[in-house]
Amino acid sequence: MRKMFTKSLPSTIAFMAVLLLLVSTTKAAQAQSYTSNEGRFSVAFPGNGSVTTNSETLPFKDGTKGTMYEFSIELEGGNVAYMVMYNDYGPGQAEGDPQAVLAGTRNGAVSGKTLLTDSAVTLNGVPGRAFTAKDDTWNYSVRQYLKGKRLYQLIVVSNSAHPATQIDQFMNSFSIF
Repeated sequence: MRKMFTKSLPSTIAFMAVLLLLVSTTKAAQAQSYTSNEGRFSVAFPGNGSVTTNSETLPFKDGTKGTMYEFSIELEGGNVAYMVMYNDYGPGQAEGDPQAVLAGTRNGAVSGKTLLTDSAVTLNGVPGRAFTAKDDTWNYSVRQYLKGKRLYQLIVVSNSAHPATQIDQFMNSFSIF
Protein backbone atom coordinates (compact mmCIF):
# COMPACT_ATOMS: atom_id res chain seq x y z
CA MET A 1 0.00 0.00 0.00
CA ARG A 2 2.76 2.45 0.91
CA LYS A 3 4.55 1.64 -2.34
CA MET A 4 1.42 2.43 -4.37
CA PHE A 5 0.99 5.75 -2.60
CA THR A 6 4.54 6.89 -3.30
CA LYS A 7 4.28 5.81 -6.93
CA SER A 8 1.11 7.84 -7.43
CA LEU A 9 2.31 10.92 -5.54
CA PRO A 10 4.26 12.44 -8.48
CA SER A 11 1.32 11.90 -10.85
CA THR A 12 -1.06 13.41 -8.24
CA ILE A 13 1.21 16.45 -7.88
CA ALA A 14 1.44 16.79 -11.68
CA PHE A 15 -2.36 16.51 -11.98
CA MET A 16 -2.87 19.18 -9.29
CA ALA A 17 -0.35 21.50 -11.00
CA VAL A 18 -2.14 21.14 -14.35
CA LEU A 19 -5.51 21.73 -12.65
CA LEU A 20 -4.19 24.85 -10.90
CA LEU A 21 -2.78 26.15 -14.18
CA LEU A 22 -6.11 25.58 -15.95
CA VAL A 23 -8.07 27.33 -13.21
CA SER A 24 -5.74 30.35 -13.10
CA THR A 25 -5.67 30.58 -16.90
CA THR A 26 -9.46 30.39 -17.07
CA LYS A 27 -9.87 33.17 -14.50
CA ALA A 28 -7.32 35.36 -16.30
CA ALA A 29 -9.13 34.82 -19.61
CA GLN A 30 -12.42 35.92 -18.04
CA ALA A 31 -11.26 39.51 -17.53
CA GLN A 32 -10.58 42.01 -20.28
CA SER A 33 -8.63 45.18 -19.80
CA TYR A 34 -10.32 48.35 -20.95
CA THR A 35 -8.72 51.79 -21.13
CA SER A 36 -10.43 55.10 -21.83
CA ASN A 37 -7.86 57.74 -22.69
CA GLU A 38 -10.53 60.46 -22.73
CA GLY A 39 -11.88 59.26 -19.37
CA ARG A 40 -8.33 58.81 -18.02
CA PHE A 41 -9.08 55.40 -16.46
CA SER A 42 -8.49 51.70 -16.94
CA VAL A 43 -10.40 48.72 -15.58
CA ALA A 44 -10.67 44.96 -16.10
CA PHE A 45 -14.21 44.00 -17.07
CA PRO A 46 -15.17 40.42 -16.26
CA GLY A 47 -16.28 38.11 -19.04
CA ASN A 48 -15.38 38.13 -22.69
CA GLY A 49 -18.35 39.99 -24.17
CA SER A 50 -18.07 43.37 -25.77
CA VAL A 51 -18.01 46.55 -23.72
CA THR A 52 -20.91 48.83 -24.55
CA THR A 53 -20.36 52.59 -24.50
CA ASN A 54 -23.00 55.25 -24.13
CA SER A 55 -23.26 58.93 -23.33
CA GLU A 56 -26.15 60.89 -21.88
CA THR A 57 -26.77 64.58 -21.25
CA LEU A 58 -27.22 65.40 -17.55
CA PRO A 59 -29.12 68.42 -16.28
CA PHE A 60 -27.44 69.97 -13.24
CA LYS A 61 -29.31 71.79 -10.46
CA ASP A 62 -28.05 75.19 -11.61
CA GLY A 63 -29.59 74.72 -15.08
CA THR A 64 -26.34 73.83 -16.86
CA LYS A 65 -25.81 70.53 -18.60
CA GLY A 66 -23.02 68.01 -18.68
CA THR A 67 -22.35 64.66 -20.26
CA MET A 68 -22.15 61.32 -18.48
CA TYR A 69 -20.12 58.61 -20.20
CA GLU A 70 -20.93 54.96 -19.49
CA PHE A 71 -18.91 51.81 -20.21
CA SER A 72 -20.57 48.50 -19.35
CA ILE A 73 -20.78 44.79 -19.87
CA GLU A 74 -23.74 42.55 -19.14
CA LEU A 75 -23.32 38.92 -18.09
CA GLU A 76 -25.55 35.97 -17.19
CA GLY A 77 -28.34 36.87 -19.57
CA GLY A 78 -28.58 40.46 -18.36
CA ASN A 79 -28.80 39.48 -14.69
CA VAL A 80 -25.39 41.03 -13.87
CA ALA A 81 -23.89 44.29 -15.16
CA TYR A 82 -20.48 45.85 -14.48
CA MET A 83 -20.29 49.58 -15.26
CA VAL A 84 -17.92 52.52 -15.14
CA MET A 85 -19.42 55.97 -15.52
CA TYR A 86 -17.86 59.40 -15.36
CA ASN A 87 -18.95 62.99 -15.75
CA ASP A 88 -17.35 66.38 -15.24
CA TYR A 89 -18.96 69.04 -13.10
CA GLY A 90 -19.03 72.63 -14.29
CA PRO A 91 -17.76 75.77 -12.55
CA GLY A 92 -19.27 76.26 -9.10
CA GLN A 93 -20.33 72.61 -8.87
CA ALA A 94 -18.76 69.88 -6.72
CA GLU A 95 -17.23 72.59 -4.52
CA GLY A 96 -16.08 72.07 -0.94
CA ASP A 97 -15.54 68.84 0.93
CA PRO A 98 -15.26 65.93 -1.53
CA GLN A 99 -16.91 63.56 0.96
CA ALA A 100 -19.94 65.85 1.17
CA VAL A 101 -20.20 65.87 -2.65
CA LEU A 102 -19.87 62.07 -2.73
CA ALA A 103 -22.47 61.67 0.03
CA GLY A 104 -24.86 63.73 -2.09
CA THR A 105 -24.34 61.54 -5.15
CA ARG A 106 -24.71 58.44 -2.97
CA ASN A 107 -28.00 59.75 -1.61
CA GLY A 108 -29.29 60.25 -5.14
CA ALA A 109 -28.17 56.76 -6.17
CA VAL A 110 -29.85 54.99 -3.24
CA SER A 111 -33.12 56.88 -3.37
CA GLY A 112 -35.85 54.23 -3.19
CA LYS A 113 -33.37 51.54 -2.19
CA THR A 114 -32.10 50.20 1.14
CA LEU A 115 -28.57 51.38 1.94
CA LEU A 116 -26.68 48.40 3.40
CA THR A 117 -23.08 49.61 3.82
CA ASP A 118 -21.30 52.94 3.37
CA SER A 119 -17.72 54.03 3.99
CA ALA A 120 -15.16 56.60 2.89
CA VAL A 121 -12.36 55.17 0.72
CA THR A 122 -9.45 56.49 -1.30
CA LEU A 123 -7.75 55.40 -4.51
CA ASN A 124 -4.15 56.59 -4.65
CA GLY A 125 -5.11 59.73 -2.76
CA VAL A 126 -8.37 60.34 -4.67
CA PRO A 127 -11.30 60.60 -2.22
CA GLY A 128 -14.11 58.14 -2.68
CA ARG A 129 -17.07 56.31 -1.16
CA ALA A 130 -17.95 52.63 -1.26
CA PHE A 131 -21.50 51.53 -0.57
CA THR A 132 -23.94 48.73 -1.20
CA ALA A 133 -27.71 48.89 -1.53
CA LYS A 134 -30.60 46.71 -2.58
CA ASP A 135 -34.20 46.84 -3.65
CA ASP A 136 -36.74 44.05 -4.14
CA THR A 137 -34.93 42.60 -7.17
CA TRP A 138 -31.45 44.07 -7.51
CA ASN A 139 -28.23 44.33 -5.49
CA TYR A 140 -25.94 47.34 -6.03
CA SER A 141 -22.25 47.62 -5.22
CA VAL A 142 -20.82 51.07 -5.88
CA ARG A 143 -17.54 52.91 -5.56
CA GLN A 144 -17.37 56.60 -6.40
CA TYR A 145 -14.27 58.76 -6.71
CA LEU A 146 -14.06 62.52 -7.11
CA LYS A 147 -10.88 63.71 -8.79
CA GLY A 148 -11.09 67.47 -9.16
CA LYS A 149 -14.35 68.08 -11.02
CA ARG A 150 -14.59 64.54 -12.41
CA LEU A 151 -16.87 62.00 -10.73
CA TYR A 152 -16.10 58.34 -11.44
CA GLN A 153 -18.66 55.70 -10.53
CA LEU A 154 -18.08 51.95 -10.61
CA ILE A 155 -21.34 50.07 -10.29
CA VAL A 156 -22.13 46.37 -10.20
CA VAL A 157 -25.82 45.53 -10.44
CA SER A 158 -26.95 41.95 -10.00
CA ASN A 159 -30.28 40.20 -9.76
CA SER A 160 -30.85 38.74 -6.28
CA ALA A 161 -31.22 35.30 -7.85
CA HIS A 162 -27.93 35.70 -9.77
CA PRO A 163 -25.39 37.41 -7.47
CA ALA A 164 -22.30 38.94 -9.08
CA THR A 165 -19.16 36.91 -8.36
CA GLN A 166 -16.37 39.26 -9.49
CA ILE A 167 -17.18 42.50 -7.68
CA ASP A 168 -13.88 42.82 -5.81
CA GLN A 169 -11.76 41.94 -8.85
CA PHE A 170 -13.60 44.51 -10.94
CA MET A 171 -13.51 47.28 -8.33
CA ASN A 172 -9.87 46.64 -7.41
CA SER A 173 -8.74 46.69 -11.06
CA PHE A 174 -9.87 50.30 -11.53
CA SER A 175 -7.19 52.96 -11.86
CA ILE A 176 -7.21 56.64 -12.70
CA PHE A 177 -4.36 58.22 -14.68
